Amino acid sequence: MPTVATRERIKAVAAELYVLRGHDGFSFGDIAAAIGTTRANIHHHFGNKRQLMAELIDGFVSDASTRIRHNWLGTRGDFAARLAANIADMRRFHDRFNKAPGDRHVWSPLSRVRLDLPVLDSLAAEALERIDGVYDECIRAAVVQAIAAGEFRDTTPVDDVAQLIRFTLLSCAPMTQDGGGFEEIERLFAALERTILAAWGRNRAAARRDRPAARGPRRPRRAGRAD
Repeated sequence: MPTVATRERIKAVAAELYVLRGHDGFSFGDIAAAIGTTRANIHHHFGNKRQLMAELIDGFVSDASTRIRHNWLGTRGDFAARLAANIADMRRFHDRFNKAPGDRHVWSPLSRVRLDLPVLDSLAAEALERIDGVYDECIRAAVVQAIAAGEFRDTTPVDDVAQLIRFTLLSCAPMTQDGGGFEEIERLFAALERTILAAWGRNRAAARRDRPAARGPRRPRRAGRAD
């Protein structure tokens, strides 16, 4: 058990250092100093930095996939509530790594992986492709559900809406570094939501008008009744 606990602590500290500093910004010595052990002990658990990075990235992908599925398919409420859940999830990561007003730190593990594509090559490329696929699958499913629920019109282009949202979500991390805060992201998604609803949304009254009226059993006519 102590060995397992030490290994997980190494990974937790390494993940924090990696998101903040990138691949070349931390060493086994930095991890050892942070948790009070030796570099030899880090090598004992992970061999080399490539092995450590492989496990970190696999963890990032697994965690992100779980959160994306929960936000888009497991959140109760309408399409707007699911979008809001994803934005709130990103906000938690942003605030965790940007504690002071005006901080411009990288806060998304997968955004950091994207920045390190030149050094991580296939490890990074495969991870980013997997997350892109999960986002595409989940957002498309949420749009289809919104159409079925009467929130969006039947003619809503599922692929187009999913792509608009997916690419905007994946672009958030660098945008917060440009602006130095998360508020612009929240305003951006409020504008995007209004645009999508204006283009393809329909209110409940319209949905009721479009829905065929329910007809009960026909009553027999009384004898002698004039039509």
